[in-house]
Amino acid sequence: MATGIYSFAKETFLGTIKPTLAEGMRLLPDSLLYGTGILTLVTYQTPMLFLFVLTFISFLASNVISYASNSFFPQETAPATISKDCLPGIYTPTGARLTLLSDLAAPSGFPSMPMFVLSTFAFYCITSLLQQSDVLNQLGGDYSAKLPAATILSAILVIGLIYYLMNNGCSGFMVILFSIAAGALLGAASSGIFSLIFGQEAINILGLPLFVSRDSVGQPMYICAVNN
Repeated sequence: MATGIYSFAKETFLGTIKPTLAEGMRLLPDSLLYGTGILTLVTYQTPMLFLFVLTFISFLASNVISYASNSFFPQETAPATISKDCLPGIYTPTGARLTLLSDLAAPSGFPSMPMFVLSTFAFYCITSLLQQSDVLNQLGGDYSAKLPAATILSAILVIGLIYYLMNNGCSGFMVILFSIAAGALLGAASSGIFSLIFGQEAINILGLPLFVSRDSVGQPMYICAVNN
């Protein structure tokens, strides 16, 4: 009985769960772009629009950095020899690859595009929540747990993508580390810039009820007496 359960669990993991997780990692860059775009249209929220714009910018930035790095350190691996597991996008039955930004999704020496995009996305979200940590703490309850939860989930995704990229030979460990650092810098800087120029509402991805000092807007607070 125990052997049968073990065999069933092993076959389920190897035949269904593992391939699904691997495909999710491969599609991650496009998924982030498509997902934020759909959420922007569905919710019609400014923070989602900024998140979508940042994800698009991260694709462009990855491409610019890639061209710059390849001019100094030419890529040794020919694109034709790179495994399709390293290429984002949806494959059709004919073998064609469909991706919104196919020209920007080709792997290069540096940075690792999937890791750079995910790192930018994750650190933007975490930095945005850090800027609103006072609101989260004052709201308490489930709100105070959102920042640790976002950090843990982001770490799980990053670790999972690191394993996927290295297991499939898509990028070296040092390239991945530098890609994480570059993406973290872009994400954190974008969060600060958006907040500085457009205000806290621009990075309010959770839709928090932001606290505003009445004195700062020239509206003193009045306390009404209780009617007897």
